[in-house]
Amino acid sequence: MDVHSSNINEERVNIIADLLSKLGFDVIAKFDTFEPEYRVLKILHDRGVTPPYLGLIAVCAGVIDYQLRAGGSDKFWATLLETARSYQDLNSVSQVEKLMEKFLSKRINSIKYKDKCSRIKSIFESGLASEIVENYDEIRKQPGLLWEKLASDISKMGKASDIRRKMSEKTVVVAIKAFDISHFICFGDYVELPGDIPIPVDFHVKQVTISAGLLEEYGSDDEFRKAWRMVFEKVREKIRGNINLLRLDSIVWQIGKIMYKNAYDRDLSVMEITDYLSGCIGVDRELTEKLAQELTWFIEKAKSYSENNKGRR
Repeated sequence: MDVHSSNINEERVNIIADLLSKLGFDVIAKFDTFEPEYRVLKILHDRGVTPPYLGLIAVCAGVIDYQLRAGGSDKFWATLLETARSYQDLNSVSQVEKLMEKFLSKRINSIKYKDKCSRIKSIFESGLASEIVENYDEIRKQPGLLWEKLASDISKMGKASDIRRKMSEKTVVVAIKAFDISHFICFGDYVELPGDIPIPVDFHVKQVTISAGLLEEYGSDDEFRKAWRMVFEKVREKIRGNINLLRLDSIVWQIGKIMYKNAYDRDLSVMEITDYLSGCIGVDRELTEKLAQELTWFIEKAKSYSENNKGRR
């Protein structure tokens, strides 16, 4: 399908991209510090987990961050931290493997438990875990290698043999994002990811996409990816810094949570988004209000979808 899909509203793409670009790189990067994985990985690093093992933990958690019980990703990462308290030293592959095995037994991971166990088992039995640690410096300089190898590992477990397709899968991209954030925590900057890494498409991303008017209606995951790719390309033209779509994902996901919390009520969502962006993130109030308004312009469409698809997330 051509990137200029008739389902993608290019006028809305331009409006959202223009507002996001006005945030600037430093503000956009600040959203990452409010992601649930950032807080947990930061605490583990402060407790002495070294960069290679922090990266390994990030990747392992990322590939099983799906189909969660109540509490979602916030509860998921908080439970990982709670589980890690049982381990005095996580600077070995065997200890990280034991951590993940224990973490898998927690209720937050009970849905798709066998699939998640298979994913973690594959990472360690394939040698990928050891490779991440032993070749960490090479991998952090060429993270595209990790992205491809992780997708390859997971593709061997299922029916899909198309590596490129697996590289776009939400959990694979989430794992790479977690690795990227772990690198930011350790070194103060992001890895140089390939420019084609997509936004990880989940419920919140879909809802914000519709609410912002980027898509006229719900479509395939590829359409959601392409809509945000178009936004990103325009943002990248206007700001400096090591930016990729994973940075925009943090913004979109956090805004989506606020909309969901407020049951897609526009007035409540605009008010809370404005307070959040100006208070927590430190965005200029006038820009914040414009962004909140534009991201909720078609929120009734998102609300309708949410009400018609309860229990299908």
